Amino acid sequence: MTKPLRLTREDWLETGLQLLSDLGEQALTLEKLCQATSRTKGSFYHHFQDRDDFVKALLEYWRSRYTDRIIIAVDRLKDPIAQRRELDRLAANVDNRLEQVMRNWSGVDERVRQTIKQVDDKRIEYLTNLIGKSAQIDSKTASELAIVEYAAFLGLQYLLPDADSKRIEHFITLVTKIISSYCSK
Repeated sequence: MTKPLRLTREDWLETGLQLLSDLGEQALTLEKLCQATSRTKGSFYHHFQDRDDFVKALLEYWRSRYTDRIIIAVDRLKDPIAQRRELDRLAANVDNRLEQVMRNWSGVDERVRQTIKQVDDKRIEYLTNLIGKSAQIDSKTASELAIVEYAAFLGLQYLLPDADSKRIEHFITLVTKIISSYCSK
C-alpha cells in the first residue's frame, strides 16, 4: 500500500493524538511527528506555523472529536432514552489513555488546563440537559446528578484503564440506571 502524496491537516492532528495517547505530551516534537508520518518538516509547516500552532489546533481537534461530535451524534436522536443509550455507548469508546494524558498534561500547560475546563463544563452541561429532559426534576438536582455521573465516567478511566469498551459501557450504563431510578422517585 502506498502512502498518500500529501497529508491533510487532520492526518497530522490524528498522528498527534496517537502519539499523545501512546507516549504523552513529550512526544509532540516536530521530529517525532515527522518520523511517525514519514514526512518532512516542510510538510508539517505547510499546515502549521509552528509547534504552538499545532498544539492549539490539536486541543481544538480533541475537543471537537471527543465532545462536540459526540453531542451532535446524540442530538440526532429524538428519544431521550435512545439519547442516553447512545451517549453511554459513545462515551465508552472514548480513548481512556488519551483522556488521562490530556488531564496530566493540563497540570503543566495552561492552554490544556483551559481546554479541559471547557470540555468538562460542556460535557456536564450536556448531561444536565439530558437528565433534565428525561426526568421531572429541578435544574439544580439535574446539574448535581450530571456532576456525579461525569465523575463516575472520569473515575472509570483511571480505575479501569485497560478495560475494553464493553466493560466500560456496562458501568456507564449502570450509573445511568442508578441516576434514572433516583429521578423516578
